[in-house]
Amino acid sequence: MQTVHLSDVLTDFNLQQAWSKVYENQGCSGVDWQTLSAFAERLWQNLDTLRNEVHYETYRPQPLLRVEVDKPSGGKRRLSIPTVRDRILQTAVTLVVEPLFEAEFEDCSFAYRKGRSVQQAVERVQLLQRQGYHWVVDADIESFFDNIDHSLLIAEVSKLITDAGILKLIHQWLQSTVIVDNQPFVLHKGVPQGSPIAPLLSNLYLHHLDETLLDDNQCLVRFADDFLILCKSQDHAEQALELTDNVLNQLRLKLNTRKTQIVHFNEGFRFLGVQFIRSLAIKTETDPPDLLALPTETDTLEPSVPAQAIAEPPTIMQLAFSEAKLSPDDFPDREENLDNLDYPEVDDLPADHEPLLRTLYLLQHGQVLGKESERLVVRQNQTIVREIPAIKIDQVMVFGNAQITTQAMQFCLQERIPIYLLSGHGHYYGVIDSFSTEPVLLQREQFLRANDPAFCLKIATALVQGKLANSRLILQRLARRHNNTALSRAVETIKNSLPQLDKVTTLDELRGFEGNAAKVYFQAMAASLDARWGFSQRVRQPPTDPVNALLSYGYTLLFYNVYSLLRTRGFNPHVGFLHALKPGHPALASDMMEEFRALVVDAVVWKLVLNQRLTPDDFDPPKVAGDGCLLKPHARQLFIKALEEKFNSDISHPVTDTQLDYRRCMEVQVHHLSQVIRGTESTYQPMVVR
Repeated sequence: MQTVHLSDVLTDFNLQQAWSKVYENQGCSGVDWQTLSAFAERLWQNLDTLRNEVHYETYRPQPLLRVEVDKPSGGKRRLSIPTVRDRILQTAVTLVVEPLFEAEFEDCSFAYRKGRSVQQAVERVQLLQRQGYHWVVDADIESFFDNIDHSLLIAEVSKLITDAGILKLIHQWLQSTVIVDNQPFVLHKGVPQGSPIAPLLSNLYLHHLDETLLDDNQCLVRFADDFLILCKSQDHAEQALELTDNVLNQLRLKLNTRKTQIVHFNEGFRFLGVQFIRSLAIKTETDPPDLLALPTETDTLEPSVPAQAIAEPPTIMQLAFSEAKLSPDDFPDREENLDNLDYPEVDDLPADHEPLLRTLYLLQHGQVLGKESERLVVRQNQTIVREIPAIKIDQVMVFGNAQITTQAMQFCLQERIPIYLLSGHGHYYGVIDSFSTEPVLLQREQFLRANDPAFCLKIATALVQGKLANSRLILQRLARRHNNTALSRAVETIKNSLPQLDKVTTLDELRGFEGNAAKVYFQAMAASLDARWGFSQRVRQPPTDPVNALLSYGYTLLFYNVYSLLRTRGFNPHVGFLHALKPGHPALASDMMEEFRALVVDAVVWKLVLNQRLTPDDFDPPKVAGDGCLLKPHARQLFIKALEEKFNSDISHPVTDTQLDYRRCMEVQVHHLSQVIRGTESTYQPMVVR
């Protein structure tokens, strides 16, 4: 296990980084009334003094300033505010120990973790509901932060941290003195809200609850002390509630019976400021789980507290939606999409969900993407042609000579918005992406599995089976509409090859089967097309005819969608099971797109070509040998629009039997793969449409 030491906490770099984070938060002063600006006047001397106090064991945390503020939903919330110097040291410890804690935390926990948000928790609830989990244990822990048992918490911390100096600091912070109405008292239980290390400690305390419920195969979505357990029957929900009650008793906590219930989606319930009812998720004005950021120096004061204290800070809901990059009035409007004249328009989506990945396309040469305030701005010849709120963007596609400013690039990196770079004709160059918190446990398992030839062959066989089965389906559909013997023969050939896949013993043999089936597939497709398309076989680099140009372009767009979903789930996209590992090639992204090639890209290509929505005149043929066939600008826009419509169209997922759009089907498959890699599911089942 990785170890950390007090010396790691006290390095110049770590203390300066901690100071920067504290200063960014602009919190108010504590009991010593020292402001951030006052601390900054002698910053280096103050940091040296703090380091020396810890090093020579003379450091003692100063008392916490207790302030009560009104909750929007009624009642009071108690904040315990450390001094600036104590906040810096707590932040410095947090920066060092957080990776150890994160390596232990489960995917079901969404609060106060980098890269996780209220929005993701809400989407997880919606996904489970679509998978048939209609009964919900809607649970809340009574006065959670005030009732955390110090001895149990320290026992959990000691499993991860062995350094005596760091453990001593955490002991001191837990047993701080709190000043209430000028009277001191010592904390004997609870974690003081307002302390930088409190979110990390509170998540660790409930880690046992997460593990126990997940080991019992429960579907848990937890945001701090507010959590849901989603079940497929009322009986299972009652059993889950009983188990939860038992685990909380072990943690010396208890359920808040007034706020805990077993409910069906048809009845509706609120969670994280969202009203769930049937298949709808509607934002409301509720007060979500406690654990506030510190108020700022400029906040107005509540009359009952000292003048240097604070008045009501932002609510948890505001903070949570800020973290999720959503404004209080904003789930994206259905009438407004990201595309207008310069981008392909996307039709309104079904009423029960938003697009999983909202994409900004920069298609025109000379376009420049910049940033102004919280908006991304697209200019053409110095004229603004589009302004988009940044919260409405999940990924950016830059084609050809379109440009992006340093400010916009920095903003996208900070907000984890990947930028994909392609040639004007769709050749994929790479991605600019920030992935600051690597989920090391999943990736460790991924790397180990990738070194297991038997596991690789098993996963790769399933992926190829999915690809061939879905390719056969597309051929069947075409054969029913076009009386073509080549299509019918290809259907039978691929059908006969599918049982043979279970007999292969090496990846090379499997790839041979895949290659032969692909050759049969595309030859049959060629036989169904007019000769003027010039398509006889699959040609990749470069594509020599319009159909190959469409296929290559479409596979590239499918690839980056899968790549984004893999990164979001926590995979390393470069380590796969079917495609060979080689520099610069995200092999896992290539693996996971196989079962969707025919269903998404091929289906759109044949529809556009056979219905003559595109013609050979919409392409520029190769000018000299070695050149590729290129889509004209209007053809690119039409094709991207058609693909977006396909991505956002609904289909019944054959495994979960729920209505999902294709992007969410991809997300389900990526999640399914993570479960197989972790060993919680035994066999990978490809998405095979019938």
